[in-house]
Amino acid sequence: MKSLFKINFIIFLLLIFSLNTAESQIEGFVIDKTKTKIGRDFYELFYINLSTIVSVENRLNITIEEFFDPQFGSRVSVLIDENIIYQNFVSSRFDDIEEKVKEATEIIQYFFMNWKEYEKYLEEEGKIR
Repeated sequence: MKSLFKINFIIFLLLIFSLNTAESQIEGFVIDKTKTKIGRDFYELFYINLSTIVSVENRLNITIEEFFDPQFGSRVSVLIDENIIYQNFVSSRFDDIEEKVKEATEIIQYFFMNWKEYEKYLEEEGKIR
């Protein structure tokens, strides 16, 4: 009888633990999913520029993805929690990479400014904590 109680107790603890881990998510990372030097340079410059933005929301994951096309260069996408915020073709010229990073950083900064306003609205409506 005691062993049956122990087994049921262990199963109960495992269920509780699995429910807690299913709800938790690692947040606040800048994830690099680039494949070429073009994408890597974009990621590094973007990361440096992103760190200068004061209002970076550290609860959102930012992902840099790259799809290489031999004809047009690399298509770089910036995603925030799986939503594409910025996407553009980037050539191998460093000045083009810098220009696209500047564009992406400005768009991300604009997104964060609007996100804070939207989050305040949701808090006022009682939809999020």
